[in-house]
Amino acid sequence: MGACQSACGPLCQQRFPHVPPETVPELDLVALLDHYQLGDILGEGAFGVVSACRNIRTGNEFAVKMVDKVETPLKEIKDEAELLQRLNHANIVKCFGVFYDKCFVCIVMSKFDGGDVVGALEERSKLRTCFADYDLVHVKRQMVLALEYLHGQDVVHRDIKGDNFLMDRPALTDPQCHIALADFGSARMLHSGDRLTEPSGTRSFWSPEIHNRSYSNKVDIWALGVLCFGLLTGKFPFKGEADVRVKEVALPYYVNAECENFVQSMLQRDEAVRFSAAQLLCHPWLDGTTKRSTTMVGLNTSEGEALESDAFTERVDHGIKRRRLSLLARMEEEHVQKSLSREQGQWQRFQDSKEKSQILRNHYNHEFAVKDRRGVRRFYKWLPRSEMRKHQSFHRLQGGTSSEKEAFQLPDLDLPLLAKFLEEHNVKTACFGVGGAKSLEALAQEVQSDSSRLMLDAADYKKIVRVVDVVLLKLFDDHERLLIDAEELYADGRRRSTWRLPGSKKETYENVTQTARRILEETLNLDPSIVVLDDDVVLEEEEQNSPSYPGLYTVYRKEVIHGHVFSQDAELRNRFGLDSRGWSAKERNCTRTLRWITEEEAEASHMKLEVGSSSKVSSLVLAPIGLKEDELKHYLIDLKIDVSQYGQNGAKTLKEFSEELIKGDVRIVKDKNGAGYVVSEVVNLCMQKSDGEILFQVKQEGPGKYINDKVLVPCAKLRPDENTFLVAKRIIRKQFLIDPNQVYLDTDVTLSQEERSTTAYPGLRFVEREHVITANADESGQFRERQGRD
Repeated sequence: MGACQSACGPLCQQRFPHVPPETVPELDLVALLDHYQLGDILGEGAFGVVSACRNIRTGNEFAVKMVDKVETPLKEIKDEAELLQRLNHANIVKCFGVFYDKCFVCIVMSKFDGGDVVGALEERSKLRTCFADYDLVHVKRQMVLALEYLHGQDVVHRDIKGDNFLMDRPALTDPQCHIALADFGSARMLHSGDRLTEPSGTRSFWSPEIHNRSYSNKVDIWALGVLCFGLLTGKFPFKGEADVRVKEVALPYYVNAECENFVQSMLQRDEAVRFSAAQLLCHPWLDGTTKRSTTMVGLNTSEGEALESDAFTERVDHGIKRRRLSLLARMEEEHVQKSLSREQGQWQRFQDSKEKSQILRNHYNHEFAVKDRRGVRRFYKWLPRSEMRKHQSFHRLQGGTSSEKEAFQLPDLDLPLLAKFLEEHNVKTACFGVGGAKSLEALAQEVQSDSSRLMLDAADYKKIVRVVDVVLLKLFDDHERLLIDAEELYADGRRRSTWRLPGSKKETYENVTQTARRILEETLNLDPSIVVLDDDVVLEEEEQNSPSYPGLYTVYRKEVIHGHVFSQDAELRNRFGLDSRGWSAKERNCTRTLRWITEEEAEASHMKLEVGSSSKVSSLVLAPIGLKEDELKHYLIDLKIDVSQYGQNGAKTLKEFSEELIKGDVRIVKDKNGAGYVVSEVVNLCMQKSDGEILFQVKQEGPGKYINDKVLVPCAKLRPDENTFLVAKRIIRKQFLIDPNQVYLDTDVTLSQEERSTTAYPGLRFVEREHVITANADESGQFRERQGRD
């Protein structure tokens, strides 16, 4: 899983001397969770998530920054980790270990229990007060000490802001409060006289020379000046590049003149005049000899003072948050499964299967609650179907009104947007449709028809893959011979050698049992009554370069089921070659030659028989969707919509609209006539028992004492890149914690829709669509039929 480059314990030191990550053998990887147990999430940023962690061997508490490989190239993450390991200063976070995991680079650091400086500023803003200047002398001195040390090591941080200064206690004004600088993702080595050109960091903290694309380490001094101004006023000194270049900085009346001079010495536009960190340490204000009695400065809102502390907080995209939480959950689940399998082997897999069945039985026989990693707790209860009419607006779904009017037809995928999306993820669409390659239109049709999906591979930087779900059968006869699909003969005379396990693409509405049965009956013409399938399903992901779409890799997500074919009936044994070599099976215009082969024959033909462990973590996640604010603005302008109406008279702002699109709550489309629509789609899942009762969510509790007592059918938003059945499976897996393979989905999906005008999206029509899918499961917990057993 992950390579450790650290001093995190004797075990790691024995296995891995301190060597660069590139030299760590792939087979000798060590997982973070082999040494640390994850705790609560402490914060999130543009590049990763920070979580509390505890050393399993010593019990010591740390923090771990898990840097997302999707957002940052691996080389840059390695550079950050190696740099942090070389730094050693009281006001710089200390690194205790670096792990290279499948989807994250995990940097174990000192844990600071007081949060960050922006959090302290937010607390003050709630009281409508700002910090008194001399109450922060000890804090700002430590900030300057951190920069003096960094610049003395020829390092420029490039992202100095309140989020990146951590506190050991919540009280920033406590004279004993210790702070340390963190997040070195933007840091670079910069020797005396050298200049950098690429813009980096948070725009609100940029100095004039960053805008000029030529700067030195004094950009850190300017950014510290911006932060100090914010701590004293709750506001940014500059609103944009024009302000940065010409606006004169003046602090409020309540700020001491000596402190004002200190701040202005950092906000000098001329680098030669701007103080260095060493000069700042000599500034008389930092000696703290003069101190006022007050520790809080009240703001008079009638004078137009307004706190902007929320503007100092870095906002993280909702989709990125969800992706990281999903990957963290997989990491922990994989670690647990790996540990159990290592300790108990095959017996544990049997126990896991029994446990899955027991969970399903418990869900069917009792009220139950499920808590997710975000702290949201949902309570479920079985109620009569009639409750739907009492508690939800399902009249459109019950009365059949939708069948009496033509449904709104969603247009095909927007090809320019699809091309832009692929290009942003390093897929050159200009190669599509050239030579033997398929066109962009063909890929769009695949995605639209659910023949394949576009997903993000979180193990690499901005990597999009084409995903195809398949089910493979690994069947043995009573001689322990393996069944293979050896050859295909088509009606036009073409013959193709295959020599592979029998299998088929898994349809989105199917569970693994349904696909397996279809393979047995349609592909193999094999009587299911003589087949016994195991409960354990092994998942393997195999990546291949696709000649159909150059540069776009295809990942086959293979669910492999083991089973045995056995019969004492002479006719059946003869028909299916149980005492000979095999048989032939016909499927539409293809005749298959099926063969029973021995293990020796399989090895001689170089067949890959062993598949990955069922506990292997997948790095495939939902792809990013939606339009950023600027992209949305231009999209609306192309639709000839007056964007100035947004944010006026009850309309959503462009930022709010963009956030909805990125979350997948709505999508924006245009029909064949060029008219623009906003579409909201919801999938409602009616989980049904044999007695007709439906599973309802009866309460939801969340962080901050949030409670929602509304009784409703479990539901989820349908993203533009999802199929309704995939959403239903997501509800089953995420909300109920049930394996979707234990549930059968009804293919008869009810659709209801309403089209109306709305003031929320000026210039656009609004279409609301609701899908209802019924799900059934065997209440005994046995999700696969045990055919052929006594």
